[in-house]
Amino acid sequence: MESSRREMSEDGFKGKTVLVTGAASGLGRALALEFARAGAARLAIIDVNESGLGETAAMAEAMGAQVFARRVDVASWEQMESFAADLLAEWDAVDILVNNAGVGVAGELKDVAIGDFDWIVGINLMGEVHGTKLFLPRMIERRSGHVVNIASLSGLVLLPFHLPYTTTKFGLTGFSEALWAETKRFGIGVTLVCPGAIKTSIVQNSRLPDVTGRQQKFVERFQAQLEVKGMEPEEVALKVLRAVKRNRFLLLTGPESYILYYLKRLAPGMMRKLVALITKIASK
Repeated sequence: MESSRREMSEDGFKGKTVLVTGAASGLGRALALEFARAGAARLAIIDVNESGLGETAAMAEAMGAQVFARRVDVASWEQMESFAADLLAEWDAVDILVNNAGVGVAGELKDVAIGDFDWIVGINLMGEVHGTKLFLPRMIERRSGHVVNIASLSGLVLLPFHLPYTTTKFGLTGFSEALWAETKRFGIGVTLVCPGAIKTSIVQNSRLPDVTGRQQKFVERFQAQLEVKGMEPEEVALKVLRAVKRNRFLLLTGPESYILYYLKRLAPGMMRKLVALITKIASK
């Protein structure tokens, strides 16, 4: 990890202005701090968790970054529009936009409340659209910039009891591919990050409808796997910085990401049948 940090700090991101959403904890905090460590001069961070956001800001300032922190709900166009106006008036432009804010909703469609579906779409998908829509025009004017969209392995591969989450992450995958095609001629980079297991609090902060005992056990086992086998957020963050530096479009992290991604590409029908079988067994 230290060698990767040395690589980033050699010429890295000195003088850059970076915006990270969902920066109060987990991968968002790790991304913000790694950009600060790699020389970003100005760091904008937003989240709905004000106390966690303040902690991230203090850590980044201790590394020498100038920090612009604000409580913002990315699902709200009005809040995002107000924030963008203030930030661009202060710093003129954002060089690197990291759309990281995300939440989880587990369960099958028949069990998920429509309000929970609206909630996850608002944050996981529309939050990314809001951020990009507001900061992309200045990048186009300057003919430089980079957009990082933090999706998930669930944006490429079907997993059991993840229908709401999968819907948003598959949507983000399509959004990122189309964005890459639209912005390439302006010299703007797009990186789609589809990590596997990461040691974050997303499962604890997810909404879970009433489920069967077996489904509950499946979710609990999944959470345990994250805690035991998941990558550290700092390790994933360094991979993201390296992908941005190399202008790489798709970033997978963790062996399970590569295995399932290529298995899906080679045998998509088999993958669907496997998930259907697991869903049937776990729902009894």
